[in-house]
Amino acid sequence: MLLYNLLSAIGVVFYLPKLIFKKGPENRRSFISERLGMSSYARTDIWVHAVSVGEVIACVPFLKMLKKEFPGERILLSTTTYTGQKVAREKFPEADRTMYSPLDTAFCVRRAVNSLKPKIFITIETELWPALFHRLKRSGSSVIVLNGRISDKSFKGYRRLGFLMKRVLSHIDFFYMQTGADAERIMTIGAPGHKVGVMGNFKFDITFDTSKHLDWLDEVKGRTLLAASTHKGEEEIIIDAYASVKRDHPDLKLIIAPRHPERFDEVGEIISRRNLKFIRRTEMNEGQGARDKEQDIILLDTIGELPRVFSGVAMAFIGGSLVPKGGHNILEPAYWSRPVIFGPHMNNFPFAKEFIDRGAALQVNNADDVAKTVQYLLDNEAKAVNMGQNAKKILDNNIGAVNRAIELVRGYLGTA
Repeated sequence: MLLYNLLSAIGVVFYLPKLIFKKGPENRRSFISERLGMSSYARTDIWVHAVSVGEVIACVPFLKMLKKEFPGERILLSTTTYTGQKVAREKFPEADRTMYSPLDTAFCVRRAVNSLKPKIFITIETELWPALFHRLKRSGSSVIVLNGRISDKSFKGYRRLGFLMKRVLSHIDFFYMQTGADAERIMTIGAPGHKVGVMGNFKFDITFDTSKHLDWLDEVKGRTLLAASTHKGEEEIIIDAYASVKRDHPDLKLIIAPRHPERFDEVGEIISRRNLKFIRRTEMNEGQGARDKEQDIILLDTIGELPRVFSGVAMAFIGGSLVPKGGHNILEPAYWSRPVIFGPHMNNFPFAKEFIDRGAALQVNNADDVAKTVQYLLDNEAKAVNMGQNAKKILDNNIGAVNRAIELVRGYLGTA
């Protein structure tokens, strides 16, 4: 632990310039003080940490239920990224506090933990923080992993760390993993079997505020392809495929939602170079419906609207899958009974194979595949509808992780 603290302290020194000049955070003073563990902290009861947008969205149903079941407990939600923080405040306003997590080095976590003194610390999806966990256990907090998973890449890395991993895992009271395979992996790298269980996946318990209507979506809904959470190298593939299909289906629209906000301008330039008409979502105004309808492509440059956009499109391509990023959430289109398209890199979502096997999704490998698949679904609407229904059935058959997690927390709180 001494060596880790030394190395992490050195890392903080080198990270400071980036921390100070990082783009994004609106309240920079608060951002810096929280990351350095120098903020003003009040006691909390349950501290939930979700690194970024994906983890926050995945655990929102759990957080809502947590507040409902334990209204007297003060809940703190922390994130690491700016976008995660923004979504956390929007999606879970019931939190008693939302903040950035302290950097994982002894002098950053000490003051935060000693002031907060949580009864329970919950980390989402097996984010491991050695210094933070060590300090939490010394302060008497219970530490729990919920919705835990171990990717292929992480598993290989953790196994190489050997003894260090066993030391880190010894500070965790319980590992509630998504699948049996995840449970086996966490035990292989050092977690005691009696501290490991299988809960399922929070992402299957997703819900959306269906009362929130997106007026602009009415102007383009119907024969529209949504490219969700795209990464660098994917937009060109999707746009070229779209342009190819549009020759036979001139009414086809495309909505592109880049995964990272800092790439909005870059993606806009990619579209412009192909001489296609497009408009940024933030440029769309009420009363401009005729103008908006003329655009071939909408660049979704907002945060928080994407989950609702799935409801108004014909099909969805899931980004991070044509490039080796592990893919993104295929359950959001499934919630709205939409057919799903993704590339070969879906290792972050092992259940993606079930979607293919049960006729709920189609896999593509390049622009030609994307074009043929989109063309096929447009020409075979009954098949597209059936795929969407199959996706919704898979989702409905796997709910329940939130309730299991709540019961685990209840046990640690000692409430009946």
